[in-house]
Amino acid sequence: MRSLEDAIADLTLGPLLDADDKLAVDTWLSRHGVEKHDAEQLRNGGLKRLMVYRRLVRANLRSAVQVAIPRVVARMGALFDEYFDRFLAERGPRTHYLRDVTTEFLDFCTGHWETDPRVPAYMMSLARHESVVIELNAMPVRSTEFVTPELTLDNPVRFIEATRLMKHDFAVHELSESDSDRTAPAERPVALFGYRSPEHTTRFLELTPMAAELLRRLLAGSPLGNALNDAAKALDIPLTQPVIDGSARVLADLAERGALLGTELRTEQGTTNAAR
Repeated sequence: MRSLEDAIADLTLGPLLDADDKLAVDTWLSRHGVEKHDAEQLRNGGLKRLMVYRRLVRANLRSAVQVAIPRVVARMGALFDEYFDRFLAERGPRTHYLRDVTTEFLDFCTGHWETDPRVPAYMMSLARHESVVIELNAMPVRSTEFVTPELTLDNPVRFIEATRLMKHDFAVHELSESDSDRTAPAERPVALFGYRSPEHTTRFLELTPMAAELLRRLLAGSPLGNALNDAAKALDIPLTQPVIDGSARVLADLAERGALLGTELRTEQGTTNAAR
């Protein structure tokens, strides 16, 4: 049975097999050690039905990726299909969820795209930027229990679950949403805070270096006071009143947008009630 399963997986995800080429079919069956009874079933019509299954599976997987990164698929054209076929043949999806196929595909492509002169240098940044929308939309709503709106320096800050802090070498967030646009993004380092709004719309905010360092630490669970000090030290800037005021404005803005819930209260043991 395992040999038959391997043969079907190879047929579905691997190179196209000509069902009318007897030699090719025999070679495929022999390579996977398919038992005689199963081999006969495949030769007598089973293989044609599996070819329909192959088309359906591959179409569903490709559609899931295209929904997640439509501008990347449009910009790459036939080159996208080349890499998608390689992904299926050389690695294949390991997730049970269609929404995660894009992440697996991009992880597979990361090293390849960097060394392929046919792929624009910004393409992976655009792909990661597009694909995060699916990730944020799939995240659960986080409980507001054990949270107070007032921020305190000694406690961590609680954000909604659907947030992402991202860094890119290109300003991909400034590109048009149109699939037909082919404008290249400006090449400059950017830090973006992505979140799902209360209206269930994914939004992105470009951050200053200080805001990015601060939010990175807060999202990791650092108390607000420590996060402020450590962010300033990381950038080698003094923690002056204007820097503190600017950071406060960023946090207040995120609270108004519904991305920041407030201070996460701690118990006497030093752990959060919400983590119990």
